[in-house]
Amino acid sequence: MATKRRTTKSVAAGFSLIETMIVMVILLTLTASIFQMINTSTQRSSTEQTKLDMFQEAREFMDQMSRDLRQAGYPSPRNVDPSLITQSPLRNDKDAAVGVVKVDTGDLWFEGDMDGMGVVSVVKYHYDSSTTNGCPCLKRSQLPKVDGDVLTEGAGGQTPASYQVEVQGVLSSNIFSAYNNGTTVGLPVTITSGSGATMAATDTIQAILTLQAATVDPQTRKKPVTSLVTTVRLNNCSQAAIGFQTSCQ
Repeated sequence: MATKRRTTKSVAAGFSLIETMIVMVILLTLTASIFQMINTSTQRSSTEQTKLDMFQEAREFMDQMSRDLRQAGYPSPRNVDPSLITQSPLRNDKDAAVGVVKVDTGDLWFEGDMDGMGVVSVVKYHYDSSTTNGCPCLKRSQLPKVDGDVLTEGAGGQTPASYQVEVQGVLSSNIFSAYNNGTTVGLPVTITSGSGATMAATDTIQAILTLQAATVDPQTRKKPVTSLVTTVRLNNCSQAAIGFQTSCQ
């Protein structure tokens, strides 16, 4: 009986070119998505760190300003040996602190012993609206008081301010405000005779800082903005005028 032989032919199986290309496209898409997520996370982390640094910088500045203002007006003429007072008017004497000298939306000037060393300093905060050297920004100057007019700089007045940048990215120049028993004081106000009574009745200074980061948030596509507020009640009397709420006499 004849036997039929069945021959089995092995066929090598594999991926076609189209299948290989599809797999590569899928892999590339997944890889791109993963790298995009990593990149976004890195950018987000950098943005959050920038916001944290900005907030911390502003917080430290507010704390510094609050400490300064609590010393404004010390030592007053009541704390100074009369024999040391040589200037007339009294407010021009280097040994007696005037207190708050000037308040405007972008400027705050005052005098006081800032470090407890017995030396009266002239402290000035100034908003700089320029766009160079890290500005718009808020600057600070602290120099020893000299005998002379407290409202002027140079000959016959105080040493010209030497400002250092304290906070960058300040959006608004409307920073400082003053209050008398909760009522807003119209600005600017100074210790001059025209507004001395108003200054001597001012008991509280408030500062509002609105800051904008230098980098764009990758999620919102905007530069982050944050605001901080500090309110300081003045501890010491003022030489602005006599016979008013916070005057020295």
